[in-house]
Amino acid sequence: MSANLRLVLVRHGETLWTEGNRIHGRLDAPLSAAGVRHAVLTARRLGQDSFDALYASRRGRCLQTAAILGESVRLEPQPLDGLEEADYGVLEGRPLQWFEPDGTGAHLLRPLVALALLLTAERPRHMQRRVAQAVESMRHRHPCGGLLIVTHWGVLSMLMALLVNGDARVWREYGPWSACGITELREHKGRWEVTRVNDSEHLREGEGS
Repeated sequence: MSANLRLVLVRHGETLWTEGNRIHGRLDAPLSAAGVRHAVLTARRLGQDSFDALYASRRGRCLQTAAILGESVRLEPQPLDGLEEADYGVLEGRPLQWFEPDGTGAHLLRPLVALALLLTAERPRHMQRRVAQAVESMRHRHPCGGLLIVTHWGVLSMLMALLVNGDARVWREYGPWSACGITELREHKGRWEVTRVNDSEHLREGEGS
């Protein structure tokens, strides 16, 4: 692979569900007013950059964020299979304090949460495979250049584990991810170098004014 490939990763903006502390993976919710505002600020931050393509999860919250970014970088968002958040099964829509994607949460609920995930949620190995396939698809289409990618918390962690560590099992070590935070990786001599992680300084624009 060319040493010139660059990935800029953006988590989708805040949604009505994230503001309400509800879990959503495959289920969806529209961006909140704050989510739209943050997407606009992120678009402004990235507007002077150059990208060869803009890819996004098929979930509406990512496509809505990507559409705002796309206007600024002059690219049409391309939905890509594999970039969707994990499916949390019967836990979708439940209060976020029940559990966190990294396995933490209310201690007394952990056995029930573990059972619910085991019986109804997407298997971690399946998520690993589809995220890896999405990466290979993008690399095949773009052996060099810059790609802007809008996706989810869990996928960001999995991407970092796969690319930086080469080991999906360490995905829990990555995060937290701010809504509309920017992370950048560059490939160099077969290895990925992280040049910025969860940059959210641009989201503070106008605070306190």
